[in-house]
Amino acid sequence: MATDTWFVIGLMLTVSVVWGVLALPRLRARLPKIYLIARSWWFMLVALCLCYSIAKLENPNQYDYSHPYQWLLIAFFVLIGLRGGYELKRLWCLNGKAGLIRKLQARGLQPITSTHEKHSASNNASAHLNALDIIFSTAFILLIISLITLQQLTWQREQYGVLLFVLFASQFNDIAQYLCGRLLGHKWFKRGLAPTISPNKSIEGAIFGSLCAAILASLLGLWLTPFSWWVCLLAAYSLAVSGITGDLLESAFKRQHGVKDTGTMLAGHGGVLDRIDSLLIGVPIFTLLYWLFG
Repeated sequence: MATDTWFVIGLMLTVSVVWGVLALPRLRARLPKIYLIARSWWFMLVALCLCYSIAKLENPNQYDYSHPYQWLLIAFFVLIGLRGGYELKRLWCLNGKAGLIRKLQARGLQPITSTHEKHSASNNASAHLNALDIIFSTAFILLIISLITLQQLTWQREQYGVLLFVLFASQFNDIAQYLCGRLLGHKWFKRGLAPTISPNKSIEGAIFGSLCAAILASLLGLWLTPFSWWVCLLAAYSLAVSGITGDLLESAFKRQHGVKDTGTMLAGHGGVLDRIDSLLIGVPIFTLLYWLFG
């Protein structure tokens, strides 16, 4: 069995066990948000891993080694793009943004605003797109194009694990930052990482989270990819650091629009844009370098 297949199986088993433990009544009552995050992670990974596994199936014809179901993984990325595009459009529309804010408030995810704040938000919502809107939207479009391109490149070169390595290195950084921030946050640095953009992020979480994510991802990279150890480490750390940048870019975008989350589709995470923010910067850069030098 191929190494990437073992990785997919191991990843699903790990997430399933974590979700199962957190589903125990006592833990679920103590850690309700962590339970929702684990549950959303499980459903997202099931969808991704199923699409990935089916996309890897080869043509049964012994003279044709093509992958006839690649379109399924491409369709998965396109659906992410369509959902993210809908979330962007909703924030640019006065009625759409108001409806999202009401939904977030009903779920306790958004503070109730005063009449004056509502009036200010309405004025902002009716304004034209500004530079931050254009930068964030462009980054999102480039991300979707890059994911599809990376999938095509890895299939052509038969280096399937590279796609998993990039996704894992980027996404695990979020978890590592969160855990390191909870354990070490503000113990050495009183100031936050970006207090005006994302007050909850600590410098300790960014430093130690990115290091932990890079080390673990680089070890998996040696298993999943044909890269040498120093390329794996450099790529993993770059993806981790760029993940922080993408996260801050999305936080600034949300703060500008006065929302805590871009949606409520993924319980514990928010919307699709909240989930893929760590991919925004690193994946397009990695895809370009992989295309040129891979």
